[in-house]
Amino acid sequence: MYTYSKETLPNGLRVIYIEMPHIHSVVMSAYIGVGSRYEEEKKLGISHFLEHMLFRGTKGFKNSFELFQAIDSIGGDIDAYTSPEYSAVTIQIHNKHIKSGISILGDIILGGNFGSDDIETERRIIQEEMKQFVDVKGDYVCIDDMSFSLMWKDGSAETPLFGDEKTIAALRADDLYAYYKKFFVPDNIVLCISGKFRRNEVSCHVNEIFGDLQGKMSGLKPPLKTTQTGLRYLYKKSPSQTISFKLCHKAYPYRHEKVIIMLLIADVLGGGIGSRLSLNVREKLGLVYDITCYPTLFSDVGSIDIYTSTKKENFEKTTKAVMDEVHKLFQEGITEQELSRTEERVFSQTQLIMDSPLAMSNWFGIEELLITPEIPDTPEKQAQKVHAITMKAVHDTIAEIFVPEKRNFIVVGSYRWLNKKHTIAMLK
Repeated sequence: MYTYSKETLPNGLRVIYIEMPHIHSVVMSAYIGVGSRYEEEKKLGISHFLEHMLFRGTKGFKNSFELFQAIDSIGGDIDAYTSPEYSAVTIQIHNKHIKSGISILGDIILGGNFGSDDIETERRIIQEEMKQFVDVKGDYVCIDDMSFSLMWKDGSAETPLFGDEKTIAALRADDLYAYYKKFFVPDNIVLCISGKFRRNEVSCHVNEIFGDLQGKMSGLKPPLKTTQTGLRYLYKKSPSQTISFKLCHKAYPYRHEKVIIMLLIADVLGGGIGSRLSLNVREKLGLVYDITCYPTLFSDVGSIDIYTSTKKENFEKTTKAVMDEVHKLFQEGITEQELSRTEERVFSQTQLIMDSPLAMSNWFGIEELLITPEIPDTPEKQAQKVHAITMKAVHDTIAEIFVPEKRNFIVVGSYRWLNKKHTIAMLK
């Protein structure tokens, strides 16, 4: 079991404490409300760049070498990432080193030191990182970025959300520092400490390290474009032996009352090896190696996404097979047996979150940052909601989501114009 509590420091910074006394590890995470949704077009990629620079501009270490050695010396792991809505830095350690871990996290979050040499080094690293999303022609082909932009943003759906060579090359120390000061403020940061610790001791240390941070959030998160009246699609030519595609249906945002039904539907379609897509498209027809269906959730929007890749000669067959399953779901719904089986899967997966300090940190930290609930929606509450789902609620939700006016299709690969024509017809 675990104990949840929340503290708001005098400066406005929120701290979530998840005490799990039965384990040995502690996860400490900082969630910051900054990502590509906040960026100007000419500075696309600055949030991701800033995330990288946090490890070079620390408060108490001369360079990243000292920082990483300090983490290694206490047997810890560190990770960071940037999403469209928020960025996160996470440290996982043995509980006996918790004070050192919190101090290191403070050094990273409160640093804000951006030397020109470090910026140039990190710029080269980011440019290398970006190459994994560039094909042999030099075109940007990140299908996740494309799907986000197609569904939710104005402008070109082929604009890289993490910037391109031009925007990354133009960023300077002044840009990074101004961006840092704008977003790394107390009321835009949530800390989450999860694992084995004593709250009173940890709280004193957190207050000592983070209590002097000042500033008020001034950045605005522009609303996403949610109006859609018909099918949208994006086909991107890219030299490859395979074709990847995503079929996305607009659905519900993070912590919507129907999200648990959305999770169940996604699981029936493509959540496991016994799901409809896996059994029919992979096992029966042998068209793909892997196919999955999953929810993508933001604070104000969401979708159910199907992703797979296949040989280019099987592109039309695979699209048809996927659409056959979508049409069948829309027309017939799910069976009582599927509801029962999937309820148990989703229930078990939600319960298992409580075994992981990292999963618990993400659950409560992201929830607090994105929607700031008066009462947190706990994993056990969500797990119990699964068993209250009715067939009518599932079928009503399917009828709301899987319609052409909420459908988006993104393709990357070496297709022919006839492939495009035929698959668009299938989507309608």
